[in-house]
Amino acid sequence: MNEKSKDRILKDNKNRHAEYYGMQAVFDELYKKSNEGKKFKHLTRIITSKDNILLAYRNIKRNKGSYTPSVDRITIETIERMSQDQLLKNIENRFNNYQPSKVRRKEIPKPNGKTRPLGIPSLWDRLIQQCILQVLEPICEAKFNTRSYGFRPNRSAEHAIADANFKINQTNLMYVVDVDIQGFFDEVNHGKLMRQLWTLGIQDKQLLVILRKILKAPIQLEDGTIVNPTKGTPQGGILSPILANVNLNEFDWWISDQWETAKTRHSFKYKNKEGRTGRDNRALKKTKLKPMYMVRYADDFKIFTATRSNAEKIFKAVQMWLEERLKLPISKEKSKVTNLKKQKSEFLGFTLKATKKGKTKTSATKYVVETHMSPKAIKTAKAKLAEQIKKIQKTPNSSNCIKEIAKYNSMIIGIHNYYEIATHVNLDLKRVGYDLQKQMYNRFPKSKPNNKYTNGFTRYGEYRGKDKGIAKYTKRENNYIRYLMKSPILHLADIRNKNPMMKRNAINKYTEEGRKLIHRNLTNVSETELKWLREHPILIGRATVEYNDNRLSLYVAQNGKCSVTGEQLDLLDMRCHHKIPWHITHDDSYQNLTLIKSEVHKLLHATKSATIRALLKRLNLNKKAIEKLDKLRVLVGNNCINEKENNLDIFNNEVRYEQLTLF
Repeated sequence: MNEKSKDRILKDNKNRHAEYYGMQAVFDELYKKSNEGKKFKHLTRIITSKDNILLAYRNIKRNKGSYTPSVDRITIETIERMSQDQLLKNIENRFNNYQPSKVRRKEIPKPNGKTRPLGIPSLWDRLIQQCILQVLEPICEAKFNTRSYGFRPNRSAEHAIADANFKINQTNLMYVVDVDIQGFFDEVNHGKLMRQLWTLGIQDKQLLVILRKILKAPIQLEDGTIVNPTKGTPQGGILSPILANVNLNEFDWWISDQWETAKTRHSFKYKNKEGRTGRDNRALKKTKLKPMYMVRYADDFKIFTATRSNAEKIFKAVQMWLEERLKLPISKEKSKVTNLKKQKSEFLGFTLKATKKGKTKTSATKYVVETHMSPKAIKTAKAKLAEQIKKIQKTPNSSNCIKEIAKYNSMIIGIHNYYEIATHVNLDLKRVGYDLQKQMYNRFPKSKPNNKYTNGFTRYGEYRGKDKGIAKYTKRENNYIRYLMKSPILHLADIRNKNPMMKRNAINKYTEEGRKLIHRNLTNVSETELKWLREHPILIGRATVEYNDNRLSLYVAQNGKCSVTGEQLDLLDMRCHHKIPWHITHDDSYQNLTLIKSEVHKLLHATKSATIRALLKRLNLNKKAIEKLDKLRVLVGNNCINEKENNLDIFNNEVRYEQLTLF
């Protein structure tokens, strides 16, 4: 895959996690059978399997939502202290007679002054939903339409914008139909959704009963009132996005079958220079069918067509179809038909408009898409950054100030990463950036770096540090970079435009060929080794589910080698060592663990000179290994080993292990 053809892929660590727990082959088989049109009547056995439950824990344990308590006040910190057996038995018992807990409703403010309801299920329900999601996703992915981009693996808003741009630039479809579904997530019809799942091949009745219970879980409002929903999928639930896509998938295919995948006597397929399979639509153009293409991201979609008369007919047909078939209400005020040559159309925080660009060989005017940040997106970004500037001002000359500056910089980077695909994003952010600079000038004390370089920046704003990632968000010879507490503050206007990339159809997390385009296969660690580790968890002592999960990750990260000696680990003779002792921190996190040989572990805790000499002679460590060993010894409260003095005797190290940084 050369540089030009590389796709900008969303990193999905869950691909790796499925391989760690031996579930990837199971998911691949589900995807393959779904593609073949098979029915699934025994999915509950896969959902409640040991490896699937542990994979679910692994996938949600670092999500922000896992630290947000629901009505029962339980967070992931409670569950990660359990043993592996306790977690498995608890989940299995809940599945046997599943009754969901109450969902906590929280109102999230929107930029327009209104609020959006967010449902926060209990953590046990989140784990159960994650177990179900992992099995449903490969089945549904095989049936979903390619023009759907929201809440799907290895798809993003960038792909949706790229597809919309392609429709304007290449297919010359200048009329766009916008139909706004009013409160979509709160309006999904439960009965219709259950029938759609059955049609997709999910025919496990026990699973469908559980899904219906999840949809009807009681909701506790902020004032304590309990509501029993009769429709909708609560936003915030792990299953809500995929169920929403299932609900709209029927609509996707209805639009697609009107033109893009309309059945014809002959296929009229061809391959272009890039190897993409296309379709010759000349035969279709001779029919009375109306050319139309849809691009959808969650409940936000656009239908592109060639003429106003077609657009008006599509507009009416779509409203009727959504109201009659899916029982979804339509917002008349926000729904409209737009001529992109004359007006702008908003989509995912961007505005799209077709503008003239030169002439073609046939003397016809050529139109290309021009994209901007939407006015609402600009206003929201400015308000959030201005508020963060005030927070920085309120924490002068303190460590919190540096944290707030880092947060401000991360907000700038987030805006750049999302909106850099707009063709005129530089113009959109230039004025806003200037206003924010004036605000900082008035609120911050004047501060310049004392040294020639501060955190990699010169005093003129040019970045010459080692972190190549941050260089992307700065411009050369930029003399308006501000400093506070010797920390540079990134400028909003320092943004570089890039072209949005279309999703490559070959990318697929449920096929071996598709995964090669996402990440390399595990080569240094075999499936046999991973299987042994899964089947032989540490059960003695205070071993928790978090401890065993991180033990598996460390084995892969260290390529099955000792972190001190670099030698291959013997699965029967290795130790998962706490860098800072567990009795001090009760910390089973990944950063506090390392895998080492058992003899190295003895050497870490040895205090007698004779024992240390005997172990050193047996291990025959080099200088680099001894340096690593010394760092670990200091962290557990022992002295370093001096290789140069007194023939490997112990010398006193006065550095307290609490003050050292973990490595």
